[in-house]
Formats: sequence, structure tokens, C-alpha cells
Amino acid sequence: MAVRHSPCVDDALTKPMGELGCAPDSPIGESTLETAPGTDSHVPGCGCRACPDADLGYARRPVTVLNDPLELIDPPANSVVIGTGKGGVGKSTIAAHLAGASAAEGRRTLLICLTSQDDDDLGIKRYGRGIHPAGPPVINGQGLYRSVYDRTPLLPVREVRPNLDVVPGGETVGELIQLLMHRMMTEGAGVALSLARSLAPIAGWYDQIVIDSAPENDSLEQLAVAAARVLVVPTRSDDSSIQGMERISRNFKMVRRQVNPHLRVGGAFLYASNPTATSMHAEVKEDIRAVLGSTTPILSTVVGYREKPARNSRKKGLLFSEYAELLPMSAKGYDVAAGRAKVADVVPDAIVGLADDMRALTTEIFEHCRKATG
Repeated sequence: MAVRHSPCVDDALTKPMGELGCAPDSPIGESTLETAPGTDSHVPGCGCRACPDADLGYARRPVTVLNDPLELIDPPANSVVIGTGKGGVGKSTIAAHLAGASAAEGRRTLLICLTSQDDDDLGIKRYGRGIHPAGPPVINGQGLYRSVYDRTPLLPVREVRPNLDVVPGGETVGELIQLLMHRMMTEGAGVALSLARSLAPIAGWYDQIVIDSAPENDSLEQLAVAAARVLVVPTRSDDSSIQGMERISRNFKMVRRQVNPHLRVGGAFLYASNPTATSMHAEVKEDIRAVLGSTTPILSTVVGYREKPARNSRKKGLLFSEYAELLPMSAKGYDVAAGRAKVADVVPDAIVGLADDMRALTTEIFEHCRKATG
């Protein structure tokens, strides 16, 4: 595993994670850093059931204390975190579709759901999809919590879709907050690298890594951005969503300055809006750049707001494109009227446009990620 050393952070004993290094700074889109090549390679004996060299005797990492040099971990080259400072803007849905699109293109992909919300866009919990690792359960964030707590490699649910492995989130992820605050008393700013350390031993197996970050919590958001190379920021058009980006901006600057200098902004974009409201979109772009910086790239794709097909696809644990494939076999309104089908059996025609929008968005996100790291 590639590591680098940095001086200790003396004030870490007295400041919570959300305040470390948060002095006023240039907005996150204002400056760039040189790209460092390479990614962490496979570490034999990582203990993951998927590993051909699995070794159940894998030792926990030694504990770092404040007077030790801080080991900085180079994030995987093809890693992106979807982050924003407010919930309800479509972050988890976008992360699931981004990972699904990567896997559908034949790339080995890992999705890490670092959120305490019980988002199950891929049907892992509700429909039992994927090959679960042997041992204690990993759903509801339990596996993610244990890996960080025990300082051991992540154990993903394998083949949730072809080429797609997932580290599920859930309510247990919220318990990480207290653990991180406790450890920061001895580890300082390095505690933000807790996820990066558990990811590093398996990162080399994947062509693409997507991290869904937790909104409205500095500690968890810092874990996510510390483990990735590119940040992409979705938002809605309302003022609270725009203002919520101030949190991700603050955490971005802190993490980049102290533990992850490779971190870049891939871009920001408006999600779930009327595509024809172009004048309003222009206003939102100005609002985004006022918060994130005048040079922040703004993606052009706007996924339209179509609540019914989006809600139905999530309930079925399907990506929009997968749900759209059911349209030719779908029951019709007259089948419901005749008692031959239920309303839930009818696939709305609007799913086609929604799937097309999401496909265009994921393509543009990957293009911006390549530019950010190129």
C-alpha cells in the first residue's frame, strides 16, 4: 500500500472533525493540484472471501497516536464520491446508477454506501441480491462498521449486478460517528482516513470505485472524501440545497489540506428539475459557483423530475434502465380496471425519458472525472 508521511496536527485534540482546518479558504473550484499516478495495489492476505489469497488471520492495522507521523494514503485513481451537504437531493440514487453504468460497461466496480439511510436502490436487502460474504451479516451498514472498527478490509456483497460489488450502508453506519470522535482524541486528523485504510487492500481489484457519502454529518462526509480522488456534487434548486453545499465545500477543503491532497472537484449539477426551465437553471448555476467557486465545472445534463417512475423503480430495487426494460411486458390501465393487475404492475411510460436522462448524466459525470484527474 502506498503511504506518505505528514506532520502531526497539534490542535486535533481540541477540535471535532468538522472543525479541523476549516479556516476560511478559497472556494473548492478555485485551485487545482497535480495528479499523482498510481493506486493502492492488492495486499495479500486481506481476509476478504473474494480474494484468491484470503487469509483469515489478517492482522488489524496498528493504532496511530498523535505523536506519530500521519500516514497519507493515495486514493484509487478511478474513485469518485457523490457528496453534498444536504439529504434528499438524489445523491444515493445517482451513486447507484453511476456504479451500475460502470459495471454494465464491463468494468469491475465497487459501490460503497457510507450513509445511515436505508437506501436500497439495488434491492440488496429487500430482495436478497448478491453473494453475501460468510460470517456475520453485512447489510444495514454492519459490515462497513466492523471493517472500520476492527481496522480490517471491507467485505462487499459480490455480484449484486454483473461486475458490481457493494458495501451496503444503513443505520449501523451512524454508530461510526461516536467511534470516530473517540479515536480522534488519539489519532487526530488521521481518523478521516479510516475508510481509506479499509478500502486500500481491495481497491486494486476494481476498475471503478463509487462512494455514496452521508449528508449532514461532517465526520462521515470527511471519511468519504478522504477515500476518493474526485468529488461530484448534486443539488436541487431550493435554497436549502444550495446552502447545504457549504458543508461539502468546508469538508473538501479540510480533507484536501490535511489528508488527501489528490482530491479534486469533478463538477456540480442540478438534479430532478424541469429541463425546460432554462432561466431558473442559469440562476442555480450562479448560486452553485457562489458557494463552490467561480471555476467549478457545471454539468449540462439535467435529469427531469418524474416522481412516479423513480419511486416505483426504487421500490422494486431496479435501476431506471432496468425498470424501463419491463415496459413492453407491463400491465396496462385497462388491466387494472378489469381486476387483472394492480396499479404497481403498470410501468409508467415516463420511465423511458428518466432512464435516458440518467444515462446521459452518468456519461457526463465520468467524462468530468477523467478531465479532473487527467
